[in-house]
Amino acid sequence: MRERFWRTALLTTAVLLSACDSQNAEHSVDADTVIEELNPQGMNGDKMSALIQKFDADAEVAANRITFKVRDRDVMVVYDKKADRMRVMSPIIQSVAVPEDIHARMLQANFDAVLDSRYAIANDIVWSVFIHRMSTLNEDDFLSGIAQTYTAAETFGSSYTSGAMVFGGGDSNSLHEELLEEIEGRPRKEDQGI
Repeated sequence: MRERFWRTALLTTAVLLSACDSQNAEHSVDADTVIEELNPQGMNGDKMSALIQKFDADAEVAANRITFKVRDRDVMVVYDKKADRMRVMSPIIQSVAVPEDIHARMLQANFDAVLDSRYAIANDIVWSVFIHRMSTLNEDDFLSGIAQTYTAAETFGSSYTSGAMVFGGGDSNSLHEELLEEIEGRPRKEDQGI
């Protein structure tokens, strides 16, 4: 069941990317050059791949997609250089299994709790998604986007949060900080005596 679910998720991604590629086929501008000129610190596939491989050496890189794991959760980065867009995404559950009141809760969370990431539905799958322009994306925001996407997926059905500055309080901020420390390879505050 999980393998079929992940295959469906990859197929969804392929459809989305092929649509982006066909819409941009007539443009002859070198996207890497434009992105580099707009923001030399911006992201590209190589930079994103290198950052991901720091915490998942088994990450799989193929064309404009990077699949990897955060803890035990499947996560994927897809990007379109010509459109100057990237997204971090993680499949959560088949949307047909989600009751109507949970759909409303997802929208509420999109307003005040998941912040930079979002809950979304595509091809009958509920996703946690972080979307950003590549040209203005820096390393900290990229890693935070991965952490927020992971946390939003993990808290689906409970606190519905990305862990970053949750309005209304709670303990999600400390969980988010721990995850950021883990994927950035930083020592934890308590390990530093802080």
